[in-house]
Amino acid sequence: MTYRWREHEAARAELLEAALLLEAERAGWGDRFVDAVEAAIRSIADAPHSWGLHRGRRFDPPVHTRSVAGFRYDIKYIVLGDEIVIIAYAHERRRPAYWAHRLKD
Repeated sequence: MTYRWREHEAARAELLEAALLLEAERAGWGDRFVDAVEAAIRSIADAPHSWGLHRGRRFDPPVHTRSVAGFRYDIKYIVLGDEIVIIAYAHERRRPAYWAHRLKD
């Protein structure tokens, strides 16, 4: 099955903000981060149920987590039929489950 994907609008803003912050820390890191996110999204689209579920609180629908290689960020997403919805690009150490309210959007 081929999965389509989309981002919650707040997730898109997070991705851009994180890329800018990383670029400000070190030249080239913003682009490297975006490339790593794109690679992670491709792997999610290939097999969305193979990535782990969010630890701790359970959600309905289940929230999957895919780490971004080389960075302290996770992609939080849900699977709805043949569609993947990216809920957040969340830093691993900041504000756990701050994105949970987005599941209702």
